[in-house]
Amino acid sequence: MLSPSTALRGVLHSLLLSDLVLAAVNGACPPLGPVLPAPTSPSALEVVQSAAANVEGAFQNITSTLNATGVSVALKSIHEESPILELHYTPQYLNPKGTSSINGQSVYRLGSISKIFAVLAVLKLCSVRFDDPVTKYVPELRSLRGEAPERNDITAVQWDQVTIGALASHMSGIGTDLVADLASVPGPWTQLGLPELDESLLPNCAGVLGLPPCDRAQFFDDFGKRHPVYAPFTTPVYSNAASVILGYVVEAVSNTTYDDFVRGKILRPLGMTHTTIFSGPVDDAWGFIPLGETWWGASLGYEDMAGGFYSNTADLLAFGSGILRHELLDAAATRKWMKPASSTSSPGLVMGGPWEILRSTTATADGRLVEFYCKAGNLNTYNNMLCLVPDYDLVLTILSGGAESNNRLIDGTLSAVVKEMLPAIEAAGKAQAGALIGGTYSDAASNSSVTLSLDEGPGFKVSDWVVRGVDVIANYGSYGALSSGPTTDVTVNVRLYPAGLDAGSRTAWRAVFDVGTPEEIAAYEKEMFWPSAGCATWGKMDRLVYQFRSLDDFVIEQNEDGEASTLTLRGFQVDLKREV
Repeated sequence: MLSPSTALRGVLHSLLLSDLVLAAVNGACPPLGPVLPAPTSPSALEVVQSAAANVEGAFQNITSTLNATGVSVALKSIHEESPILELHYTPQYLNPKGTSSINGQSVYRLGSISKIFAVLAVLKLCSVRFDDPVTKYVPELRSLRGEAPERNDITAVQWDQVTIGALASHMSGIGTDLVADLASVPGPWTQLGLPELDESLLPNCAGVLGLPPCDRAQFFDDFGKRHPVYAPFTTPVYSNAASVILGYVVEAVSNTTYDDFVRGKILRPLGMTHTTIFSGPVDDAWGFIPLGETWWGASLGYEDMAGGFYSNTADLLAFGSGILRHELLDAAATRKWMKPASSTSSPGLVMGGPWEILRSTTATADGRLVEFYCKAGNLNTYNNMLCLVPDYDLVLTILSGGAESNNRLIDGTLSAVVKEMLPAIEAAGKAQAGALIGGTYSDAASNSSVTLSLDEGPGFKVSDWVVRGVDVIANYGSYGALSSGPTTDVTVNVRLYPAGLDAGSRTAWRAVFDVGTPEEIAAYEKEMFWPSAGCATWGKMDRLVYQFRSLDDFVIEQNEDGEASTLTLRGFQVDLKREV
């Protein structure tokens, strides 16, 4: 029988051997999330100013061929008063009822960006949980009936299985909506193989094309005729109706109208004075109205909760900043909200509630995975995008409307901004972190020191790490019982990342030990069938513990100007002073 010490050594031996295949991204595998504190004054740095000038040039090229389409683009750090970047384009041809010069106050129709407000409104209801069945709050859904004589999984939604979270993240499996029905639109439908119109199945509301907006009663009369697309929690399927139902939940629980609740709990606290829900701005002259636009001022009825909002650049920047500053939800609730809920068939897109989370390994120079929490909005000729980048505390808005406006314009503009600005913002963060935190920390009495420096990789590079005269990195294997002496047969690189925990002037950081050369890691990943197989830092942090303290646990103390003064190695129980 193995002794406890022998067994422990065996476990640690296995863990450390596995480290050889748990690093990636040029040898560095950071945890998901920020790798350095977000820069607090990015606009002041020349690298950011130069990138912004390049984006302005690209914006002029993008808009140079637009004759009847207006565009507004803005990028803002939540730590600064003014945007890092703000660009507007007014087309030659536009509706004279609206503004003749687009700026940050010009109002656009948002389309499905409106869905963020529906989910946020539910989150503001303290008594509602995402795991609750929607029938707990809207029991009328159980009575929805279709035209089929029998109710089964193919003909009817099993509403008791649909949760609030499923509706928020497009995982409910229910149909898209009632408004977009070809039977509402004149067309040669029978010539295209469709059957003759059945008067009992003819939609009598839409909000456009001369039909009145659909109201709540019509929703409950007709939505049961829509077949389910999937069973709940099968795969994401976009649904406008899901956001409408969330609006009904808000009204049922708050005992007020959706409009009043959103105004009182979201818009007013953030000073979003030009954002409206069921109608456009008081004065059409405040809005950008494309030439020939027929949806300006049109009501979508109950679907206004899913796509009927109007807003402008200034208000959306305030909205995104309010989310990232935890002004609407506390920090824990915000972190929980801004996480994926499901995957899609695209590896670059996962779904949140209702975030469309874009994932990129090319947005920053260090090549790590960065997530963009976005929501697109499309309504007739209006096409828009709101993105939050939590890793860098950024809000990005793109608003457009007009005959040439489409998803390609929005996606292309988004990519142009991200490709140019994110590396610059990353550089700004490194410059700030290097000045405030980088350097050598030491304690002569214990013969201990460590150096934090910046290179092309993520976070801080940790080097010359000595505690009580012992080279920590060289002896990494010994701490895990891999060998009885210094580690000489494997390459070990150590990097330091913020943990997002703070207490006054002290912040917590975690070191990550990346084992293996980039070439060794690449060779391993080439043999595996899934991408980035060598990057699994989430599974190896906090593994080496001595007297309940992890050896990768760092705490940095900073003064009121943000300059670091002391670094505590909690696992080694040593305080090091920053050398000046």
